[in-house]
Amino acid sequence: MKKDIDLLNSPIDSSLRKFALPLAISFLIQNLYTWVDMYYVGKLSSDSLAAIRISGQLIFLMFSVASGFAIGSAIIIARRLGEGKRKEADYTASQSILFMLFISIVVTAIFVFFTDDIVMLMNLDKRVAPLVVTYIRTTAFGIPATFLIFHLNSIIRASGNSVFPMAILIISNVINAVIAPFFIFGIAFFPRLEIQGAGLSTAIAQNLGLVLAIAGVLKGKVSIKFEFKNLKFDYKMYWKIFKLGFPATLQILSVSVNKLFMITLVNSFGVTVLTCYMFGTSIDMMVFMSIFAVGAAVEIITGQNLGAGKIDRIFAYHRSAIKQLFLLLLVFALLIFIFSKSFVGIFIDDFKLILEIEIYLRIAVFAYIPFAVGIISLRVISGSGDYFRSFRLVALTFFAIQLPFAYILSEYTSLSYYGIWYAIFVSHIVFALMAIVSLRRKRWLKTIV
Repeated sequence: MKKDIDLLNSPIDSSLRKFALPLAISFLIQNLYTWVDMYYVGKLSSDSLAAIRISGQLIFLMFSVASGFAIGSAIIIARRLGEGKRKEADYTASQSILFMLFISIVVTAIFVFFTDDIVMLMNLDKRVAPLVVTYIRTTAFGIPATFLIFHLNSIIRASGNSVFPMAILIISNVINAVIAPFFIFGIAFFPRLEIQGAGLSTAIAQNLGLVLAIAGVLKGKVSIKFEFKNLKFDYKMYWKIFKLGFPATLQILSVSVNKLFMITLVNSFGVTVLTCYMFGTSIDMMVFMSIFAVGAAVEIITGQNLGAGKIDRIFAYHRSAIKQLFLLLLVFALLIFIFSKSFVGIFIDDFKLILEIEIYLRIAVFAYIPFAVGIISLRVISGSGDYFRSFRLVALTFFAIQLPFAYILSEYTSLSYYGIWYAIFVSHIVFALMAIVSLRRKRWLKTIV
C-alpha cells in the first residue's frame, strides 16, 4: 500500500482527485461508525437516537483536545518531506506516536471521570441524559485506540499516502457493522445491551483496527519509517509540535463547544426539535465528508509545496479544489432537497419528525457550497502552519456570528427554532467571505515550521 502521490510535480486536478478520494472514503467510513449505531439504536427509541448523536458530539469534544497534536505533527512532517528531509520526517513521526499514547490515556480518563458533570451542565431531557452517560462510558476503553488510529493515519497521509488509512477504517467499520446488532438486540447467545451494546461494539472495532494498523506499519506497508528502539522523550520536539497543534486543538475545540451550545439552545424547544437538529446535522456531516477530505488533502499539499517553495501550485490546488467541490456539492444539494423525506424515512417512522428534518435540510443545502469555499481556503492557511489565523476565523464565525444570531432569531422573532437553521446558513456565507479575504492577504506564507 505504498501509494504515495507526488504532490510536488503531478498534474493538479488529477493528483488532487487521486489523493482526496481515499480521504473522502476514509472520512465517510469514519462517520459511518455513528450511522451504524444510529440505524440499529433508532429501532429502540427516539430517545436512544438522540443520545447517540449527543454522545458523538461529546466524544468529539474530548477527541479535539488530543487531535491538535496529530495535526501539528502532520504539518511538520509534510513540510520536512517537501524540503527533502525524510529522516527528520521519520523522527518526528516516531516521537509524536510515543507521546500520543500518553495523551490519549490521560484525556480519556479525565473525560470519563467528568461525564456526569458535563451531561448535567447540558440540561438534557431526563430520558436522554442517562443513555448518553451509558454510551460514553461503554466506549471508553476504545477511545485511546481511536486517538492512535487518527494520529497514525494523519502521519501517513502527510507522506501522500491516503490509501492505507482508508483500508484500516473500512475494515474496522465492517467489524462494527457486523457485531453491533448482536450486542444491541441480544442475538443468539449475546445479552441484549441496547445502547450499551452499540458502544461496546464500537470500542471493540476500534481496538481491532489499531492492531491491524500497527501490523501494517511493522510490515512496511507505508513509506514513513517508525523507529522506537532506544527512542526517548524529546521534549523540544513535543514543544515544537505543541506550538503548531495547540491552535489546531483550539480550533477543533471551538467547533465542539459551539456544537454543545447549539444543542443546548435547540434542546430548549423540546426533544423533537433536538432530534431533528441532531439527525439533520448528521446528514450535513455525510455531505461535509467530501469537503473535509479535500480540505485535508489541500492542507497536506500546502505543507509539502510550501516546503519545496512551489507557491503557485498551492493556489492552483486551491482553485482546483473549489471547482471540483462546486460540481459535487451541487449534485448533493439537489438530491437532498428532492429526496430528503424518503431518505430520512429509512431511519425514522415518526412522520412529523420526518417533515421537520426535511425543512431543516432544505435550508441547510444552500450553505454547502459557501461552507466548502471557507473550508478549502482555511486549510490552505492552516497547511502553512498558521493555525492561529485559521482558529481566529473559526472562532469568530461560530461565537460572534452563528451563536448570537441563532439565539436572537429563535428567541426574539416569530421564526422560533427555524431561526437557528437560518443562522447556520448565514454564518457559513460570512465564513466563506472572511476565509477568502484572509487567504488573499498571503500573510500565512511567512509562517516558519
